[in-house]
Amino acid sequence: MSNKEYLKMYGFLGIGQFGGNITRKFEEAGYPCVVANSSQEDLQTVKNAKNKFHFKNGSGCHKNRKKSKQLLQQNLDALLNEIKSKMPGVSTIFICASSAGGTGSGMLAAVAKIVSQILHITVCIVTVLPSNAENFQSYANTVELFQELEKLDCVGAMFVLDNAKHNDKLKINDIFFTHLDALLANVNGSDYGCLDRSEINQLLSTSGMAVLAKLGKDKSAMLISAITDKNIYAPIEPNKVVKYIGIMSTGKQQTLDELYLSVGMPIDTYIGTDSTSNVCMLAGMTLPKTRLNEIKSMAQTNANTIKKNMETAKSELFDDSMDFLNMFEEDKPVKEEKKVSSWDVLKEFL
Repeated sequence: MSNKEYLKMYGFLGIGQFGGNITRKFEEAGYPCVVANSSQEDLQTVKNAKNKFHFKNGSGCHKNRKKSKQLLQQNLDALLNEIKSKMPGVSTIFICASSAGGTGSGMLAAVAKIVSQILHITVCIVTVLPSNAENFQSYANTVELFQELEKLDCVGAMFVLDNAKHNDKLKINDIFFTHLDALLANVNGSDYGCLDRSEINQLLSTSGMAVLAKLGKDKSAMLISAITDKNIYAPIEPNKVVKYIGIMSTGKQQTLDELYLSVGMPIDTYIGTDSTSNVCMLAGMTLPKTRLNEIKSMAQTNANTIKKNMETAKSELFDDSMDFLNMFEEDKPVKEEKKVSSWDVLKEFL
């Protein structure tokens, strides 16, 4: 396989604003991409995208997942046709969408299952969690999406990025591109070992959370920290569940004892040597339950605060009442009125 021929094997579908942003680098690198959105304005911000798909009758979903699902129902056949025509021959598709938004969050799980079952290709999911500076709707959407995602039994690797890991969310997108492109490029191999294309595809087709790391030639000693802690992904659960590990080393030997001690013992490890950089992927881990429950807790806290504030707003404007208009009116004695006739008044003058 030539140096760039592998690009045709992997497609990227970006749904919503996050999806459009994260596919940008992949399209620039030559991967087949489609950017889909319910908002024409958001599509216009992805200026250099070659393949843009607008959900007909959509004008944005303002974080409304129900509205997003309705638009998907109206546009499903057109979206599938767009994927087929713009990504012919791909064997793996990465569907990218934010967990917190509207268009992407509402469609992600459904599109992933439909593409997997209708097109019969490997589906990987790329999503991102909201930072701790977000609000109730973002947290609630994330919880609802992952309730759908955990039920899927037809998708491969799930890359869960986390906006809480970096102040610049667009930088997270760039880092992820660097990680994944290094894996897909598969520049490695010597007599001491080669991580080949079938092993890469095995990693991508393995269900569960996946994490990637890439480091320069002189930073191999920092790889474990990069894969477990200092990264852009949701925190790894401490249960040490991992199905497969893929690793490409710049050297000819790779010691794995410390890695296994940190992340767990996999079913198998695929090892490549003489790579241009140090790359590692963990596949088949459990979803980030601790982080997701933290988001759920923030949603509940925000919901209680909002509900309390709304209840307070229903009370009267003032705690007591005061008759300001008549405050300075003098009290006058009440006179008993007697009925008098005109003759009675006249008598006063006789």
